[in-house]
Amino acid sequence: PPYSPDSNPIEEAFSKIKAWIHWNSDVFTSDDGLIYDMLEALSIVNADDAKGYIQHAGYF
Repeated sequence: PPYSPDSNPIEEAFSKIKAWIHWNSDVFTSDDGLIYDMLEALSIVNADDAKGYIQHAGYF
């Protein structure tokens, strides 16, 4: 199809982040604050991951 969430790079990144949160939920505490917790989760997507997601989507 012209648009498929399966080939959307951000969906692949979100999937990786959600899986990491699921398996590392003990890292999240109310003491650190939501912003810190989100930055911790977002930091697992690196440049190589992003490049792979974009290539998989067929942009390059």
